[in-house]
Amino acid sequence: MTRERFVQGVSELEARVGLHEALGGAVFPLTREELSWVARENEASATVLSLLAALPPGEFSSLEAVAEALQKAPAHEAPAPDARTPAAPSAR
Repeated sequence: MTRERFVQGVSELEARVGLHEALGGAVFPLTREELSWVARENEASATVLSLLAALPPGEFSSLEAVAEALQKAPAHEAPAPDARTPAAPSAR
């Protein structure tokens, strides 16, 4: 897998497999922070760690609950513009 493809994202199947591997041995319920800790201990990919970081706060009762929350999570959105950054002048 090239770095470019990695950065662009992985397929749903690859993400699911990575999630299962990353959370192997996890004893639920776990919070988002605890899930990230388990994933780091299992040497999860940066993609999986990023997905887990995007989870909403709270406890997750199972791996299926984590997968469901990830499906409901909004797609990567562009960050909101910084209000302190001046707008570029418009061409007239």
